[in-house]
Amino acid sequence: MLSKKHKGSIVYRVTLWYSVFIVIFFALMLGVAYVIGVNLGDSKGQQKLQHSALELGQEIEDYENFDDGIYYVIYNKNDQRIRGSLPRGFDTKLGFTDEQLKETTNGNITYQYFDVKIKDSTEWLRAIRVKAGLSHELKMFLLALFLVAPFLVVGIVFGGYRILKKAIAPVDNLTQTARAITLSQDYSKRIIVSEQNNELSRLALTFNTMLASIERSFERERQFNNDVSHELRTPLAVILAESEYADKYAKDEAELKESAQIIRQQATMMKNLVDQILELTRLENGQTFKKNQLDLAQLVQERVTAQQKIFEQRGLKLICEITEHEPYLGDELLLQRVVDNLLSNALKFAKTRVKVSLTNNGHEHLLTIKDDGPGIALDQQEKIWHKFYQVQTARNKTSTQGVGLGLALVKNIVELHGGQITVKSQLKKGTEFRLYLPNNISEGEMR
Repeated sequence: MLSKKHKGSIVYRVTLWYSVFIVIFFALMLGVAYVIGVNLGDSKGQQKLQHSALELGQEIEDYENFDDGIYYVIYNKNDQRIRGSLPRGFDTKLGFTDEQLKETTNGNITYQYFDVKIKDSTEWLRAIRVKAGLSHELKMFLLALFLVAPFLVVGIVFGGYRILKKAIAPVDNLTQTARAITLSQDYSKRIIVSEQNNELSRLALTFNTMLASIERSFERERQFNNDVSHELRTPLAVILAESEYADKYAKDEAELKESAQIIRQQATMMKNLVDQILELTRLENGQTFKKNQLDLAQLVQERVTAQQKIFEQRGLKLICEITEHEPYLGDELLLQRVVDNLLSNALKFAKTRVKVSLTNNGHEHLLTIKDDGPGIALDQQEKIWHKFYQVQTARNKTSTQGVGLGLALVKNIVELHGGQITVKSQLKKGTEFRLYLPNNISEGEMR
């Protein structure tokens, strides 16, 4: 007995379907062959009966009573049999009809007879044959076909099953791999793809591509969790240490205030980290945002002015050049975050100056923020957009360094507005961020 697994398989069901089809096909073929054989045998028998009777009627001297399954009987003009014998059961009282094929039945036997007048005589020749259906040759052919057909059916079914099973093998492989991944949670496994370019191989390739995407997603999630844990561990450790110091070792109010200030700073850092993670998560999840018409030049100028004093306190020169005042349709708060993050990033690494410029070429807005800091190595420039990534050069952590979420947040906001951001940097020659935002307001929409 076949198991439920095999009974439910595509291979089993398809094999069963075409097996039934083949059996029915062969049965119909045998039936059609039998019908054709009967009709063909009967037609040939009739032709032979008529031809032999006509030929013998012209040359009666070649008369024989029985020849090749045909009885020949001669009657006189009074319808009396004078030569030959009749087959058993044949009606002797049947009248004569010149050169017309007739049939008569007695019981289960059908006779065909053909009458012809003998040449130059008043006598009649009657040729009689038993309507037997199939000829000997056709009987042997049908018998051979009947004996060979089962072997043909078995061979075709078995061969089809093997071919179908081999063709479906990639699907089984895919199923087993998916089950193994589910059990082991190992997304590095891949489907073995055959060299043949067919539907199943393309399905396997698509599945492998999906697995690679899932693996990258899980790796990013794992790395994200590790990075969040790492970034939270330091401020938590500082908070615990300062709390313990304030509780056990603080000697006066000044030391208590100092510990409280440190705890507040670390708690603020943790809050900012959580806020940025939540904001980045909302953007990555496709959260809708409200677009309003705004003056992009005014927005950039206001953010530069707001951070001017911070740059001056660091001994840095902040230069702003704006040559466009085209309206733009976007989320003002998110775009403010973009400018603030890029300015904060430049503040951390600039040596003497940071230059901000905003232009429009008629097709798009271009915001550039350039610093004269240590620069970023070419092999790290694509990685700076990853969450928590920190450049391992002179652009390393300082007391003002963030946690590596700012640029990832910038990139998401820019892409959410249909724009693009690039970085151009050389070691010891500074870094320039170029932000492209398409013009998205027609003249008729300006207000």
